[in-house]
Amino acid sequence: MSSQDYVARHPRWLMVASLAGAVLISLLLGTFVAPTQAADTKDSPGGYRIELLGRVVTDDFPNIRIHFRVVDRNGQPAKNLPAEEFVVYEDGKEVHRFRPIGLRKEPLATVLALDTSGSMERPTQADGVPKIVAAKDAAERFFHRLDPESPCGLVLFHHEPYRRLRPELDRQKALALVRSARAGGGTAYIDATSESIRMLASVGKPGRRAVVVMTDGRDVNSKRTLDDIILEAREHGVRVYTLGLGEPGRNDPVRTILVLDRSGSMTGAKIRSLKRAATRFVQLMPSEAADTTIISFDDVISRPNPFTRDKLALEQQIRELSPGNQTALYDAIYEGLETLNAARDLKPTRLRRALIVLTDGEDTSSRRRETDVIARAVEDKIPIYLLGLGRSGEINEPVMKQIAEASGGRYYHVRHPDQLTEVFEELSIRLHDDGIDEFALRRLAEETGGEYYHVSDADRLANVFERVATRLEHTYAITFRSRRQRHDGTSRGIEIRFGDIAVGKAAYTTHGLITPMSSHRLYLGLLLCLGALLVVPMLFRTRAKPST
Repeated sequence: MSSQDYVARHPRWLMVASLAGAVLISLLLGTFVAPTQAADTKDSPGGYRIELLGRVVTDDFPNIRIHFRVVDRNGQPAKNLPAEEFVVYEDGKEVHRFRPIGLRKEPLATVLALDTSGSMERPTQADGVPKIVAAKDAAERFFHRLDPESPCGLVLFHHEPYRRLRPELDRQKALALVRSARAGGGTAYIDATSESIRMLASVGKPGRRAVVVMTDGRDVNSKRTLDDIILEAREHGVRVYTLGLGEPGRNDPVRTILVLDRSGSMTGAKIRSLKRAATRFVQLMPSEAADTTIISFDDVISRPNPFTRDKLALEQQIRELSPGNQTALYDAIYEGLETLNAARDLKPTRLRRALIVLTDGEDTSSRRRETDVIARAVEDKIPIYLLGLGRSGEINEPVMKQIAEASGGRYYHVRHPDQLTEVFEELSIRLHDDGIDEFALRRLAEETGGEYYHVSDADRLANVFERVATRLEHTYAITFRSRRQRHDGTSRGIEIRFGDIAVGKAAYTTHGLITPMSSHRLYLGLLLCLGALLVVPMLFRTRAKPST
């Protein structure tokens, strides 16, 4: 088919396509250009380095604000700088000049958000010191290293922020709260960061604001999202510095089943404690990365509902549990294994699966034997975590240990009902929190102008905290007026030179329209394309008329 025949048969489609292109060009001619900013640092023969921090601040355009620091070859704040001048250039032309003696630190307000989740009770090193102990020492050294004139606040968090102290000069209250902290619960560092940002936003004095967040696990309990707090931090001009303690996790999704004994012996304090503990397990589940279902049993095994993340629905099922008759423990475990196995293809291959089983007595009515359970668990590669509630003589501990260890799980002896909640908390943390989420921590820091630090061992935590405090205290800011005071949507290059000793570079783009004043060639090129696309439909219509 010739091009003229195609035009004759499809004039409407070609005109629509051409007009769509014309509309696109029109939008480009009048679109608001999103700001893009970048920073760069340069090494120098003198061993000094200028580090430009975060984004170029254009909120008060045409006044431009840059945060930077000068460090030596070891990365430490430079002292006793030579008698050279700092010169600031925009698009290669000088806009500001000052001497080192003219540098003044901006006022600083800081909030420390400290993780006290249950996983902080574990050690990261051979000496067996819990992470929470190292974190307390590091927090104290952090507060002592900051300038006494810098107000400091504190947020302690586990599965929610539970202790808050607004920024103030007196550090004694913060230190007392840190010393009294106890490890327990899940992890909600996103909500804790949000609380910290809001406290800093209420600080009336102008100056720098920074949140320092330390955590040893991925966030499994926050109600806010990472995008939410990044926007919130940018809105209030708060930089977030993140410290990840421990090894990075894989962030695999987790699927579990709670197999809960409701036999006749589960009365009084036992059933009440079971309901509290199972509810706690559900509450600590990650909202987006885990699901579960419940199988209850006496001599009859309940039919499990579909796997769900709906915590309210799961809690309702738990509340409805009531004691019944005999104990079909092995049949209930086997039913749980079959249910997990049947759902294995509904999630990615990296899905982690586990069975959590609680009973207060020996099996009295199962058709299956413990050997059947072990064989099926090993075949399906599903770990079983068994909780035996009661005195040793009331439960078959040797068999329960055998099942747990053979499947790759663990056995817990719970002597008193009041201990159940603590054990279920530990299980939820063990299953759902497999290490720090480096991607989220790095993104939170970099997109708010802060920095991310990975701390593999707790014994290095205090040194890293001191390094963060030093960086916060030795950050400077300068303000200059832009040479080009139009919001023209074009990029402007910024360069700071410290004599011939060091140089730092950055770039920023203002919001604005592409106009002939800002970019002649680009504007004329787009204008020619627009004219051509407007003429094309007329040509198509003219050629199509003889054929019709």
